Amino acid sequence: MIILKFLKKYLISIIFLIIGLLLFMFIIRQSGKENIKSETRIINHEIQRLNKMIVIEQNYSSFKSKKYNNFNPKYFDFLNKNIVLYITAMAQVTYDMKKMKINVDSANKIVHIISIPEPELHVYPDVEIYSMESGFLNDFSKSELNEVMEEGKKDITKEVQKSNIQSLAKKQLISNLKELYNMVKLNNWKIIDDTPYAYQLQTIKD
Repeated sequence: MIILKFLKKYLISIIFLIIGLLLFMFIIRQSGKENIKSETRIINHEIQRLNKMIVIEQNYSSFKSKKYNNFNPKYFDFLNKNIVLYITAMAQVTYDMKKMKINVDSANKIVHIISIPEPELHVYPDVEIYSMESGFLNDFSKSELNEVMEEGKKDITKEVQKSNIQSLAKKQLISNLKELYNMVKLNNWKIIDDTPYAYQLQTIKD
């Protein structure tokens, strides 16, 4: 009887307390969901900013000279013919980041970088005749000119390949990835990186 009287007396209060607790739990849960949605939007926005072409360009130039003599130059040096080429090239290294494979798992708060496209090197050479001197009765033939000009293009392409343009492009890529890493870390998400660049970004990841 005493318990029944107690329950009747405080029943309304108990009901309101239970309703209040349920409402509080619902608000907390909804707030958590909204936070995850907001974080997901921010991270997806950063990924969209990253999904663009990374392009590094450099210009190159050099001179190439070549001496021709179809005879013995020791005794017939008056037949020597010389040509000097001015060779230029515009080189590009590109990362097409639209081909990047990445997955955002908002339920577990994980960003998974699966793969990043390989860099592409493009070289656009141009060759001009800077000077040309024919030997006595020994003019340049069309095939000789074509040959030396092709050699010039190959030479400057090798020069580009040995230059630092590809390392500069890689540095730019790492810089862009750092921005994504920092954003993920700022929102207390986890990042899984299966690319060859993961090691260089490990300090940010941890």
